[in-house]
Amino acid sequence: MARGGGEKVRELEGVLHEAAGRLSPAHVAALVAHPDAVCSALAVAADVLTLDDEGQSGVEIVAGAEPRLVDDEETAGRMAERTRAGASETLLTSDELAERVGLKTRQSVHDWLKKGRIVGWRGARRGHVFPAGQLDGRGRPFNGLDRVTGLFHDGYAAWVWLTTELSSLDGAKPLTLLAGGEIDRVAKAAEGDRQGDFA
Repeated sequence: MARGGGEKVRELEGVLHEAAGRLSPAHVAALVAHPDAVCSALAVAADVLTLDDEGQSGVEIVAGAEPRLVDDEETAGRMAERTRAGASETLLTSDELAERVGLKTRQSVHDWLKKGRIVGWRGARRGHVFPAGQLDGRGRPFNGLDRVTGLFHDGYAAWVWLTTELSSLDGAKPLTLLAGGEIDRVAKAAEGDRQGDFA
């Protein structure tokens, strides 16, 4: 007899509790501060681990090689190969984004971030990072981003949603539709997905 859903959720809670015990207090605090990013990461992991039609897992098992240090470029390449399609993208600093969009100061960039006009999140090092993919051919943020970003508690979670092919949008990526001017359609899908319809 299959175990009930509640029991599986309790098992997952145990796995998460054990994993959290292995993290530093700073890492735990960062995850707690960004629950949408945690949910997005878990959803991606679940997709990768779900068996395909032939009963095979999408996880590649790596064994036998001696560990070695790799540089940032090789790390980014390996991560891009093992994550969702299109996940490898250009991330700009506040200064770089200000220069691209023609703002005079990085403070103006952060003002745009607070207003939801752009998507950004704290980088792994210092400061915020901003995906270049949110800019149109003239270097301006796509119209309608502000109708989506406010629905997410975390910029990274918003970006994952914006760049994922969604069944709620007939398999289209929200960012692609924003680029085409379909702002209302994307905003309605974001509202629906944030209410629990995210597929």
